[in-house]
Amino acid sequence: MVGTVLLGRVRILRPIARGGMGKVYLGEQTRMHRPCAVKILDARLAASGDPGEFARRFLLEASVAAKLSHPNVVTIFDYGETPDGSCFIAMEYLEGRVLSEELKEAGRLAPDRAIHIAEQVARALREAHALDVVHRDVKPGNVFLVKRDDDEDFVKVLDFGLVAEVQRAEVQDVQEMRIMGSPRYMAPEQVQGQAVDARSDVYSLGVMLYGMLAGRLPFEKSSELATMMAHVSDPAPTLTSAAPEVALPRGLEAVVMKCLAKKPDDRYPSMDALLTALRLAPGIEPSVPVSSRSAMSPMLPEQLQAPPPSGGSGLPIAAGAVVLIVGVAIVALLARGRLWSPPAPAAEAPPVATPSRPAPAPSPTATIRVATDPPGAKVQEEGETMCESTPCDITYVGDGAGPGFEHLLVFLKADYKLERRLVSVTASPVTIKLTKAR
Repeated sequence: MVGTVLLGRVRILRPIARGGMGKVYLGEQTRMHRPCAVKILDARLAASGDPGEFARRFLLEASVAAKLSHPNVVTIFDYGETPDGSCFIAMEYLEGRVLSEELKEAGRLAPDRAIHIAEQVARALREAHALDVVHRDVKPGNVFLVKRDDDEDFVKVLDFGLVAEVQRAEVQDVQEMRIMGSPRYMAPEQVQGQAVDARSDVYSLGVMLYGMLAGRLPFEKSSELATMMAHVSDPAPTLTSAAPEVALPRGLEAVVMKCLAKKPDDRYPSMDALLTALRLAPGIEPSVPVSSRSAMSPMLPEQLQAPPPSGGSGLPIAAGAVVLIVGVAIVALLARGRLWSPPAPAAEAPPVATPSRPAPAPSPTATIRVATDPPGAKVQEEGETMCESTPCDITYVGDGAGPGFEHLLVFLKADYKLERRLVSVTASPVTIKLTKAR
């Protein structure tokens, strides 16, 4: 394949790796001269069954993944089928390491590092679930870690090859795809061939978080079949029994074990609920750079407004860490132009020898009035919900309120195609025409 130009758009430069469905190459988009990773269907795999069906599944991965717009999801640039029957996906080229390789080398991760990674995976899956997409194969091998600014563990979730659009999948497709996945991470209902939903991904993410914390998985039997049946019938060992030497933040084990509940109704109902539980678990302190940790997982307003400690002449170390996290979280939220900003603390009296400085100018604010035709769409930006139902007002603070700042808004409504628009505050009011999905 080296030297081949696919559909006149993507040139193959050299092989990188081999995946479950074919080979991955370093490529280049011919018009933009942009490097990309190119995944190509293995013709031998297609020949082992129905080539048309295998190609259709391969292109399903591309079409579903291309709908996802989130910083923690790998970006799809292009996909298609060549005249000779080769199917390909061109996606962003990432330099980093797979989480499975990191765990193989490190054994296990510090709790706050594991939480930082799990939170990002949860945000990526939340974006997919909003489009009625279940990943079905959440595991360390599908989590890629790259360096972004001062964050060494910025997550990119890969390989939506086993997904199905729950509301639109044909019954035959669901029957064929139900038992596909990775045995060590599969939810009980997935093993049993039952319907899966967002709670199945919650289970798999819980298994992955368990492995990052304990250095071992809850179920590892002598065969894949035995492992799968253990997910169905065996109680998961507690983290404290699996890794008694690990000091876990208080409350974290309860979060993980709730993810691993056998019945979907006993788990967290959504990734939002899981993220909230992780944020509120007591005793969590960052092991990754503070600035990136705070920006990726801003604290809730009620956490930022904790009362001051009573008694004593100095702050304990843990309280000092909380003050540092709170300060950085506030800066991160204002820099990103988000909706909420805390009241400014009262300034301390300056030393006698130092003249007082004038009060800083208040941060600018701006509001965009957003509407859709028809109304009732959810609006997201960078994976965060900006409003639940249009029409609505979205308020920005700081840089995000500037006239030259553009916001990429994503509009989601059941039975309608996903729409994306770049808008600035000067464009208010904004009305988006939604197109009925086939």
